[in-house]
Amino acid sequence: MKLKNIFFALFIVISSHLFAQKLFDNGKDFDIFHNYTKWGVQVDALAYFPAQVDAANQFSFQSQYALGYKFGVVYNFNLTNHFGLRLGALAGQVPAINTYFVLDQNDINANKDYQHQNWPSYSPIFNFSFPVLFEYRNFSIDRYILSLDGGIQIERTTGAVITDQYQNYYQTSVSNPGSWDIDLIAKAGWYFQFRRLMLQTSVVYKYRMVDQYTGTFAFNNLQNSAPVSGEYIQRGDYIGLSFDFYFHKRAREVEMGCRANTQSAQVKKRQERARREKEKIRKRQEKIKRKHAKKMRKKAKKKWIFW
Repeated sequence: MKLKNIFFALFIVISSHLFAQKLFDNGKDFDIFHNYTKWGVQVDALAYFPAQVDAANQFSFQSQYALGYKFGVVYNFNLTNHFGLRLGALAGQVPAINTYFVLDQNDINANKDYQHQNWPSYSPIFNFSFPVLFEYRNFSIDRYILSLDGGIQIERTTGAVITDQYQNYYQTSVSNPGSWDIDLIAKAGWYFQFRRLMLQTSVVYKYRMVDQYTGTFAFNNLQNSAPVSGEYIQRGDYIGLSFDFYFHKRAREVEMGCRANTQSAQVKKRQERARREKEKIRKRQEKIKRKHAKKMRKKAKKKWIFW
């Protein structure tokens, strides 16, 4: 058994080493933006996690997932063949309140129970975010490129007070005075290269370091049930799909880029040729100097013998 464990451990070490070599191999050209613009348009479809609420079981009170969105522009810097830096500027609305509860008809003097499940209450104006992500890229299949991103997102939450209520029986109110925060972002997806554009599709996850909206909920003025209140905290974490669109460069721009690369190679060849010619001239001059010095020594020796 011990021998098997040793072989298994060696297999894991060797496999990890080979995988690391493949992962960080910079021997191939991974300039995926050669034919596409480095500026891109990003559109995100997001599902925000439910808020944290205190229990109010007699009303089945709970928070639910809520949809959100972001859109904006991104720019890519190539650091190495495999690694890049992505900067972005995005805007979107954040769902602040999204609740579900049921009020008994005997509590509200109605003919049937009241079921509350409205569209989420959103921030009244855009919130802005500025992601700074390091990206790893690796060709796996022709025209399909694996991408893994991780980094931070600087987010500006606009100041707002947001309220959701039903008559005088229920009210939830949250607020944010307006703040700058730093979030953690992770993405995993693929680049798809097409004739007119390149599409990057990724699964994105955001973890906020601080709560985005905080407030309280309350049930009051009910006929039979006792008043209930508690905290309502919307952290702002989400998971979703991110779509980045990079458009194909015009044929002239691609041709100019190729021409610039060709001209650069030609300049290097001319410089190398000039260096070799200069080296030949230097060696020829040294040879002439040595011959001249040898000739002068012979003359001096003959004069000394004659004397």
